[in-house]
Formats: sequence, structure tokens, C-alpha cells
Amino acid sequence: MRSRSESTVERRTMLRRAEWMPENAASKGALRKYVVVVGSLVLGALTLAAAFMILFDAQTLPDHFSQIERAGDRNWYRDFGGQHIPQIQDQDIFYSNIGSSIAAARAADVVFLGPSFVSYAIDRQTLQASDQLDRLKLYNMAFVGIRGGEFSRRVIARWNVRPRLWVINVDDQFAHFFSSDLSVTLGPQKVPVVAVSRDRLRGYLTVIGRNLRWRLEDVVAAARTGHFSDSGLYRNVTNGDMALDVNPSYVAPNNKPMRSARDQACDTSAEIVGYAKSFLREIGGRVVFMLVPHSQSCVRQAEQLARALDVELIAPPFDGLTTLDGGGHLDKKGAKKFTGYLAAEIVKTRAFKDVFLSSSSGQ
Repeated sequence: MRSRSESTVERRTMLRRAEWMPENAASKGALRKYVVVVGSLVLGALTLAAAFMILFDAQTLPDHFSQIERAGDRNWYRDFGGQHIPQIQDQDIFYSNIGSSIAAARAADVVFLGPSFVSYAIDRQTLQASDQLDRLKLYNMAFVGIRGGEFSRRVIARWNVRPRLWVINVDDQFAHFFSSDLSVTLGPQKVPVVAVSRDRLRGYLTVIGRNLRWRLEDVVAAARTGHFSDSGLYRNVTNGDMALDVNPSYVAPNNKPMRSARDQACDTSAEIVGYAKSFLREIGGRVVFMLVPHSQSCVRQAEQLARALDVELIAPPFDGLTTLDGGGHLDKKGAKKFTGYLAAEIVKTRAFKDVFLSSSSGQ
């Protein structure tokens, strides 16, 4: 049997514990006060944000918090940067729907998909010179460093991007676009696309942290050299273009012509065709395939894939296309020529006519 002193100690211990139990009346009151205070702070912050939006023209505000703008233009954000370790921003921007990029893609009539080949090959001025394309909203949703289309598929499904026409680059270097490959290649490293593992809050915080780190690196570099040097690469919020003109090699007038260095006895596979069927069924809308020429591109596999899926393919010849890096990416001159060919062929396709010409004639 327990002594009286032991029972007394136990009762005192239980009383002390009761003071911290949630069902204790005092704790309930403290919890209510905490909720009221936090709620008031949140409401106050939202009120201040609303007042800020009313007092200031929304066009003068950044597209997203911490955005590094290009020459003060909110329509551009630094997408690729890092003084020491190169990193890219748009994977989190698109997957976590930060800023207005996803909204712009959702509002587009035509969306281009593919890796960096597409970013370099599509020339905006040439597209807008087309008398049938200039009236449409055209969005370049290519992703630098990502060869497979799985990341694009997840972004499309997550945010319900549904243009009337898709133009997809069906390249097969390293990884076919129509594959479940979910990795990014920047320089010599191939790593998983980590953005897909983050929820929206963590994605937003990652973008903020990356921008702040880039800003700090800019300050440190300027202090060392005595002048500010913007080494970043920017992406357009409204149309998805990359600002490539900052690359001297891209705008150089005497780059070498593109040459094929691959054996064209290259075939597609049942696995790729199966994935492609599922991909197209999931994204909906009409589709046109294209193949941006580079030294390792294979026209044969693209033609086989197009026939298997009954999708029209635009594969321009290499003639006259120039490259900035010896065969990987088109330069400015090559992009203009490629885009001129692409624009002329797109409007001839059944898919384009069915979507845009049929609807306009019925109005």
C-alpha cells in the first residue's frame, strides 16, 4: 500500500499536469486568444495587401515576390543564374504555379513543348510576321535541360493547361520526349527534377531563396570587380520565350551550318508509342509534331512515331540552318529560318485548319 505522503505527491503532480492539458479552461481561453490574435494579424496583412494593390498600379508590381526583373521589366524574370552553381528557376515557377506564367500558358491558343532545342529554335518576331499566326496567342512552354516530357505532362495535368493546339518537338536524344524520364541536365550533371517533390508553399519559398541568393552573389561579384555584371538568363512571363540575345554566340553572323552526325537508321519503339498515346489522350486538344534539327536528331524515328499516332509532322531540312555550339542549338539566324519554315507549314496542317479556320468560318 502507498503511504499518505506518496498519494499527496501524486495528487500534486496530477494537478500540475492538468494545468497544461488542452481541456483545461485556462488553456482553452489562451488558445482562443491565440487564434484571435493570429487571425487578426492575417486579416490585417490581407487588408494591407489589398490596399497596396488599390493604391498602386498592378502593372508596376513584380510578377511574383522576389522576382529579379530584366532591366526593370516585370514581364521578364531571371530564370537561369548562379555565379558558382548554375540553377534554373522555371521548374518551380511552373510546377508550383508562381506568378503569371501558368495563367499565360492557359490563355494561349497554341503551346510549344520540348527541351532547350525549342527555346532556341522559336523566333518570336518570325512567328508574329505570319498573317495567320499573328492573331493567335502563342506560348513557348519548353524547359531548358529537361529532355523527357513527363515534367510537362505533370504541369499540364496539375494546372489544366488546355490550348487548342499543341506543337510538340519529338526529339529522342538522351531521353525521348515521350518517356517517363524525369531528370534535368545542366552542364555535365544529370539530376532528378526536385520541383515535383515540393508543395506550393515550399516551391514558393524555394524561388524566394534562390532569388535572394542570386542577388547576394551579384552584390559580392560587383564588390570584387567594381562593376555590376548580369550573367543571368531571363524568361518571359507572357509568352515563355528566353532572352537569348545576351549570348554573343547566338547573334554571331558567321556561325557554322548545322550538320547531321548521326546514323539515321534509328527507330522508335513500342514503349515510346504507348507512352505517346497516353500522353496525347491525357492532354487533349489537337496536336502537330515537329523536329528541331540538331547534329544528333533522327528524322526516321519521328516519322515512324507520327505515322503510328496519325499526327502530322513538320521536320525541316538542315539546309542553311546555323548553330551556335557546333550542332546542338540553332543560333538567331538559324532560328529565323527554322521558324519561317515552321510557321508556313503549321497553317497547312489539318490540325490547324480544323481548329482555327473551321471555327472562324463558322462565325
